[in-house]
Amino acid sequence: MDFKRIEQIFLLAFLGLNMFLFSIYHDGLASESSVGNLNQTEGIEKRLENDNIKYGDSLSTKIYEGYYLSGEETNLQQAVEQERKDSGNKNFLKENTTYKAGVLTNFPKENYFLKEEEMREGVNTFLTSNALLYGKEYSYLGHFSSLDGEYPEVVATQSFEEIPFNDETARLTLTLEPADNLWKITKYTQTHIGHIERLREKQELYTERDAIRTLYVNNRIPADSEIKWTQLAYARIYKVREKNVYVPVWFVAIASNGNNSQIEHVNAINNTIITNNTVQRVDD
Repeated sequence: MDFKRIEQIFLLAFLGLNMFLFSIYHDGLASESSVGNLNQTEGIEKRLENDNIKYGDSLSTKIYEGYYLSGEETNLQQAVEQERKDSGNKNFLKENTTYKAGVLTNFPKENYFLKEEEMREGVNTFLTSNALLYGKEYSYLGHFSSLDGEYPEVVATQSFEEIPFNDETARLTLTLEPADNLWKITKYTQTHIGHIERLREKQELYTERDAIRTLYVNNRIPADSEIKWTQLAYARIYKVREKNVYVPVWFVAIASNGNNSQIEHVNAINNTIITNNTVQRVDD
């Protein structure tokens, strides 16, 4: 075996990865060239008040830390087959389960019920049961769950060092229907990422307050509106061959015009707005 050649290949791969990450950083800086001066004399809280923009008790200045992460989308059909072999349970998810475009859909045979006032506890109990694969890797994400409308849904996601993912590649969605004073789980859909790796050292992230300021000076928060909630979570920005690249993102829900709501996205590493960005593919 030519170890010298292998060493050269790894060196080239390392250099290529660093160039790629630099391009992410550079593109992020360029994506919102319209960001205004954030160091204006008047504080953001006063400016929100002047525009009758409501928010919670305060804008948090807590500093979180996060990473550029990579992960591979799990082939759940193969993973279920492997679990059957490893556990000896040949009937695990054998019935009422389908696979399409990387998504597992299951209609549970047993009845599972949730109490609305104890939703987090009930969801986490279901996740730790033997009814699904990788269940213990997910946790309830209340901001992205809704019991309103024709199809109530509860969302649980994977996480990394206590920061959840909010991305279609790492999500478990429970579809519910009312049953007396409870909610019955009628089906769930699941995606999963594995082989999660840090691509760079841990970095301090922009705060919730920073993200709100950036949205405000870019006219993304209209007057007479309300900031309903914020959530820090990992989201996918690149797909590089079989790997996805994720960054921490501030998700900010804003209600205006008769409760019409929008969710803005701010990259928490470089404080740029990425709400309408699509996932870029890098195949070479």
